Order: sequence, then C-alpha cells, then structure tokens
Amino acid sequence: MYWVRGLLVLGLLLLGGVLQAQPAEQPAAEPEAAPLQEVVVEGEHEGPRMWKVHKGDHTLWILGTIAPLPKKMVWQPDAVREVLHQTQEVIPAWPSYGIGANPITALRVYIEWRRLQKPPDHEPLQKALPAPLYARVNALKMRYAPRDDKIEQMRPMMAARELLTRVFDASGLALHNEVQQSVLDLARAQGVRVHQDKIKIEDPVDVLKDVGATPLDREVACLEAVVTLLETDVGTMQARARAWALGDVDALRKLPPTEDRTACIAAVSSSERVRALIARAQDNWLIATEDSLNRNRGTLAVQSMDRLLGEHGALATLRARGYAVEGP
Repeated sequence: MYWVRGLLVLGLLLLGGVLQAQPAEQPAAEPEAAPLQEVVVEGEHEGPRMWKVHKGDHTLWILGTIAPLPKKMVWQPDAVREVLHQTQEVIPAWPSYGIGANPITALRVYIEWRRLQKPPDHEPLQKALPAPLYARVNALKMRYAPRDDKIEQMRPMMAARELLTRVFDASGLALHNEVQQSVLDLARAQGVRVHQDKIKIEDPVDVLKDVGATPLDREVACLEAVVTLLETDVGTMQARARAWALGDVDALRKLPPTEDRTACIAAVSSSERVRALIARAQDNWLIATEDSLNRNRGTLAVQSMDRLLGEHGALATLRARGYAVEGP
C-alpha cells in the first residue's frame, strides 16, 4: 500500500545504505560553484557477477545491488535468466509489509500519514533549523530546485529526501532502481517461487505516530547529514554507481564504504516499535536465505552491497557458519 512506501521513505537511507555518517565535528563544506557532471553510463549493463555460496550440492547465488545507480542505465539480466534455470526459489532483499484488510484501519493510517507530512508546529523549515544549516539547505535548493517552494513547508526528514532526489537527478543518479523488481518479474515469468516474508504491522497508526513524534533535534541532525553528503560525496556515489554498472567489484571495495549507523537511522529509530520492525527486516533475509539454501538445490537472493561486504557483512557471516563462498 502507498502508506507503507511512505513510512519507509522516512528512513530512505536506513535500508538502502545511501547516506554516509559524518562526524559532528567535521567542518561543513561549501557547495561547489561549478555544476555537477552527470554520471554517464548509458545502454545495457549486467552489473557485477554474482556470489556463489555452496553447501554440498546446494548453491545460493547472490546478486549484490547498490543505490543510487545511473538513471540512464538499462540493466541486462542475461546472467540472472541463466541462474533462474537452476533455481527453485528467489529471496528479495527485504520483506514486504502489510496492515491487514480492515478499511477503517487503512483510513486511519492514511489520515495519520497525511498529518505526518507537515511539521508538528506547522512552521516553515527556516524556523526549525539553525541559521547556518538553513543557509546550506537554501543554497542546495536554489541550485537544484529554485522553484520548489514545497521544501519550505516540509519537516526536516522530508526535506532531506526531497533534496536527495533533486541532487541525484541532476547528477545522473536514480534513488530507486528496478533491478530487484526485474529479478522478481523474471522469476515469476519462469515459474520460480519468490519467497518474500510479509511482516504484518499490528499497530500501524501508532508506528506512524511514533515517527511523527521524532524529536526535532534528531530530524535536524538527519537533514544536516544529508546536506553534508550532498555537498561532499556525490562524486563518490557517482563512482560507485558507475563501478556497479560496469561490474567492477574491486572498485566498489576500494571506494569509501557507507556506514551502517547514521543520523537518519537514529532519527527514525527513536521508537521501540520502529526499531523492532527494522530489526525483523534485517534478520529475516539471512534466516530466509540459509533456510532456502538448505532446502533447495538452487536459490537466488538479492541484497545490497553494503550489507554483503565487510567483516560484519552477510558474506562473512556465511563463511563463519561453514559455507563456501565464491565471488567476483
């Protein structure tokens, strides 16, 4: 449902790993005067080769993704089509969410979601922010969205997402990419089962109220981290997007990694209910993939590079549990 997408938007970097944490003492960088060069990766590209995880004669293929990706890139899925011929099950990167079929609950959720769009005090963004931060926000706004007056009426977390979308678009990047959806469509077309756990949110109105009650200082910290990212790290994200499209995993490993703890995570996770939902979503993938690997001769899973790589990533966890892991 629309409200679920809206809720997850609030932690847009929370699950996708786009935002890199910045130390509080780091001096703010001024936006560059010269316009950003758009990342040019056009046409069809396969992306990186898949990892293979073995247990006896059972195989798990893992397609690693990143966000953002080049907006003009067309993903070429021939390798996935071939793997699907040897696969009995596909595991998406994240579970789906549901609130049940009660129309009264759906209406209450919609009303709460609409209320969440606006700052609690209905004051313009300028009054919610320290003057230096507002000046930085305004500089980005005037450069990338001079006619977008709605940013002024947004709460800080929403303004953060709006700025990301605008700057990414100008940089040739797409915040949302259809790679995983293409995998799921191909699986269904080939008759391969898609195993996507569905997490029912028992108290969706209260979850939205919890998000709406996020302390202002945490929202401001989230927005400041996004502003710093857009002032300093767009070039790195363009390089990561280009490396993914060209299948250059070595370059992805060498580029600065995204952190798994950010100001925006802290903001949206101030509620125990929201933290529990996030934890369930993060845990479900590894549980589902390991279960499918044990049950099926062939499994294909999708997951973000940020959650796969590194000493605490999913690939390291699978190795530690005794699985053989081969990769690009």
